[in-house]
Parts: sequence; C-alpha cells; structure tokens
Amino acid sequence: MTRYRAAAWLWISAAVLLPVQVAVAARWPRAYSWRSNTISDLGATMCGFADVGSRAERFVCSPWHVLANAGTVFNGLALAIGALLLWRFWPRRVSGRAGSLLLAIGGLLVVGVGLTPWDLLPDAHHAFALLQAPLQWAGMLLLVRATWHGALPRAVPVVTASAAMLSIAGFALFVDALAGGPSASLGLGLTERVAFDTLTLWSAVVGVLLLRQRPPQAQAQAQAQAQAQAAAAISAGRGTRPRRASSSP
Repeated sequence: MTRYRAAAWLWISAAVLLPVQVAVAARWPRAYSWRSNTISDLGATMCGFADVGSRAERFVCSPWHVLANAGTVFNGLALAIGALLLWRFWPRRVSGRAGSLLLAIGGLLVVGVGLTPWDLLPDAHHAFALLQAPLQWAGMLLLVRATWHGALPRAVPVVTASAAMLSIAGFALFVDALAGGPSASLGLGLTERVAFDTLTLWSAVVGVLLLRQRPPQAQAQAQAQAQAQAAAAISAGRGTRPRRASSSP
C-alpha cells in the first residue's frame, strides 16, 4: 500500500469515533442526551450531576468512558499520521505542507483531549480542545488553496471549505450557548457536535475522495509518459514515411 492510500484510509478510519460515541452513550444508566450532554461527557469518569446550579447542569455517568477516550485518541492519531503521510502529495507544495503540518498538530491536540477527561483535568482538556479547533480550521483552509487548482477532484476543496465554515459556525453557536445566549435553546450537545463532529466527518469524506483519485504526482508522470510516447510515435511515423519517387528527365 502506498503512503497516499494509507493516509486516505487513516482519515476514513478516524470516523470510527462516531459509532464509538453511539456505543458508549448506549451504556449510560440514564439516557444520554444528544442535545444537552456534551461530547466530553462520554469520556468523563464521574457519575452524578455536573455543573450543578448552572445553565449547563446535567447528569453524567459513562461506564464505558475508557472506550470513548480511546476512540478520541485514535481519531487524533489517524488525523495526524494521515496528514504527515500526505505531506508531499498536495498540488501546491507550500500551502499543502503548511496545511498538513497544522492538521498534524491539531490531531495531536485531539489526542490530548482524549488523555485528559474533563472531570479530572478540566484546564488541560479545555485548552487542548480550544487550540485544536482553530489550528484544524487553518489547516483545512490552506488545503483549499493547495487543491483548488490541480489534479485532485474539485470536490476536495469544496467539501473542505464547506466543512470548515460549518464547523466555525457551530463553534460560534456553542460559545453563545455556553454564555446563555439564544443558541442555548439548541442545546450544548447539538451545537458542539456541529462544531467538532463536522471535522470528523470531513476527514472521512476527503479520505474517500482521495482513494478514488490517483496521487497528483502519479497523474503528472502518467501524462508526461503518454506525451512522450505520442511524440515518439509521431517521430517514428515521420521517419518511415515513404519518399515520393523522383521523375526521370
């Protein structure tokens, strides 16, 4: 398997976090609220009411929190390693490599989120999450520039730009909900998922698009080889063209 295809499969596999969340939520002794509970509640080690007396008061009890945190760690590693493997495959090298670097750092920050449950290490957990989002957005927007003109399908930059904008909008709604603004009616859980689960889905969709396309360098080499063969065939045809017989005086 080439580095290009390995990277694509890694980004697709990062989406395993989503079914992991469903499985972990199903093990709660009380129903997990996809609208009110946060994503991080799935990885919390406590069992009881959180943020008592605040707008965000909610029940948290996640017996399978280890699986939730392991899924988050895997998600971050898959994003980071995939980004590094794609380092030299983007059509525009400068913006592509800068984007890969930011995505790799963002993936490592996701690993940090999974290693620091919010109820045990809240400051570290929130710092990792708050740093990860803008770094990944910046990396994605750089990839839009790197892939807009090139051999990759136009769907790659379009999906990337759309996911980044949707995630940023979701994050703004999430912050507003935390502050008790109008978005609070949507719920912390829903707005947070628009902000962060969109990024997980994005990596899987782009991974599928990359699998369906040959690496840009391979396409360029194949095109150059085809052109060289065509030129050689034309040259050979000219060399074997019969000469017209000269008329006798």
